Amino acid sequence: MNTDRPHTGHEASAQCGPPVLLTTLRRLFHPNSPHHLLCRMRYAVDDPYAVAVDLFGDPDIDLCVTWVVARDLLAQGTRRPSGEGDFRVWPSYRRPGEPARLCFSLIRPHGQVTFEADLADIRHWLDATYALIPSGTEHRMIDWDTLTAHWFDRT
Repeated sequence: MNTDRPHTGHEASAQCGPPVLLTTLRRLFHPNSPHHLLCRMRYAVDDPYAVAVDLFGDPDIDLCVTWVVARDLLAQGTRRPSGEGDFRVWPSYRRPGEPARLCFSLIRPHGQVTFEADLADIRHWLDATYALIPSGTEHRMIDWDTLTAHWFDRT
């Protein structure tokens, strides 16, 4: 899959590269802000434990804020409330006939923001990341020699 193309959950299971999800988030609990926000979730094999969550603000300003969160934490949050500290995530089930949503809060000392997204889209995208690098095998993707050399080269 081309990393510039959004993951829709319909690609073939054999991945050519890291999956990317483009989706729209709905901002909750804040009446004076844009109601919807573009979000890109990225996964890279060279950082196999993490997911980058890019939030795009006003397109006229070309503003993007990136949060990096643990892939397993995001996956756990699709099933039950997870996280503590600056990232919390939980599933939100609606009335019959309405799609389930995934909610997550980004918390900083000066404020908090909460979003919701389509739960099924994020689950399908996460499934694609686990098809690429299964849980428990992430350590195989890390170049430990280079990482150790980098640590010891620091003064």
